[in-house]
Amino acid sequence: MKLGCHARSEAMGMAFTALADDGSAGFWNPAGLASLQRKDMLLSFHRWIEDVRDEFLAFGWGGPHEGMGIHVLYTDMGEFEQRIVPSPTPMATFSAHELIFGVSYARTVFNRFDVGMTIKLLYEKIYIEEAWGVGVDLGFLWHVWSDGLRIGGVLQNLGKTNALYREDISLPLTVRLGLAYPLNIFGGQWIFVADGIKERGFPYHLHGGVEYGWRGRVFIRCGYQTGYEARDITGGIGVAWDKYRVDYSYMPLGSGLGDSHRFTVGIGW
Repeated sequence: MKLGCHARSEAMGMAFTALADDGSAGFWNPAGLASLQRKDMLLSFHRWIEDVRDEFLAFGWGGPHEGMGIHVLYTDMGEFEQRIVPSPTPMATFSAHELIFGVSYARTVFNRFDVGMTIKLLYEKIYIEEAWGVGVDLGFLWHVWSDGLRIGGVLQNLGKTNALYREDISLPLTVRLGLAYPLNIFGGQWIFVADGIKERGFPYHLHGGVEYGWRGRVFIRCGYQTGYEARDITGGIGVAWDKYRVDYSYMPLGSGLGDSHRFTVGIGW
């Protein structure tokens, strides 16, 4: 829920609340599906610290004044060693997995003002213990100027799950407010984005990023995130041709944790 879902957003500092203009909108801000005006599908692969990895699949489609989408995020946290008492060798190994399946709907309610909702089925398994839950995201997107400034907001992760073994799970209730501003300057298309983020029980974060596009074919992106111990700078590149696109993002992690690499392929038609 906290680590994003595709390379373009990660490269721009995970500031995607007001942009949300592709098939991943149901994850970031479901209101973005109302202005999609096409079908869009993407598949993303992510390598995080140690053996943690995730795969993300999303499909969104929009028409006049409304849109829908679905997405699946699967996380594999690798193998863990099982011990009952300290020993040089483990008794066995076990795995941990998480799954999110979301369904989204969005609609234009006023001139250039969209709202949307995502309902998520949540599943987690560690060893033989399992937990199920349901979450809801509620978002809005205001197109302040036609083809210009966009302001968006989303309340994420309303809901609950049952206990995992004896431990209660609290969903990371989060408020995100963002803006996106496109400009055609210096011979290219630029998009500037910023998000303010507040998660229950954690300090306020500011995410920001920029994308430069050359003739709608080659894209260079960078971003920055404040308030984290292990991450700040992000970056990436993208290539698009006709209805196809490929994106890559890189985020160095501090404290000796390694690096984050994300690779995404998409198609819009």
